[in-house]
Amino acid sequence: MSAEPIGHVGPIDRPRTVGTIRRALPPELRDRFQRALDDAAPEDLFALVAQWGAVAQTTTDAGADAAAGAVRSGTAGTHEIGDVFPALAGML
Repeated sequence: MSAEPIGHVGPIDRPRTVGTIRRALPPELRDRFQRALDDAAPEDLFALVAQWGAVAQTTTDAGADAAAGAVRSGTAGTHEIGDVFPALAGML
C-alpha cells in the first residue's frame, strides 16, 4: 500500500542548500529569502532553509497553486486515515 498521491511519478526533488534554493526561487522572492537568512538566529537556520526549500519546490510545480486552492476551499480529495495507515484504523 502506498500513501503517494495518484499520478505521482517519482521522488520529490526539493532544493536543500541555500544556493540551490536561491537558484530555484523566482527572482521576485530571492531578496525576501536573503533577508530571512540575514535576520535568522543560528538555531533557526535549519528550519528556515527547509521551509524555503519547500517554497522553492512549489514555485516550480505547475499544480501547486491548484492543490493549495483546493485545500483552502475544502474541495481537496481526502482519505480516511485507516485507509492510508491501516495500523491506525483500530486506534481511532
